[in-house]
Amino acid sequence: MFAILCGMTDLAPELARLSPRERLDLIESLWESLDENDVPVTDAQRAELDRRMAGFDQDWAESVPWDQLRGELRQRR
Repeated sequence: MFAILCGMTDLAPELARLSPRERLDLIESLWESLDENDVPVTDAQRAELDRRMAGFDQDWAESVPWDQLRGELRQRR
């Protein structure tokens, strides 16, 4: 693990040369590579997520799929 962290430090100058768009794409790829069990969630956060999911379940017909929303957001840039 220590070697990986040292390697990440070595990557910092290369990562800094990426455009903001490229860095955001990298962040997105890293985030999407995580399993839900990889991200620690407090009880309060879990309660909030449950509340939001309940609201989504009630209003799902008015919701926008993530792929569509992401596409619309990318077009605004």
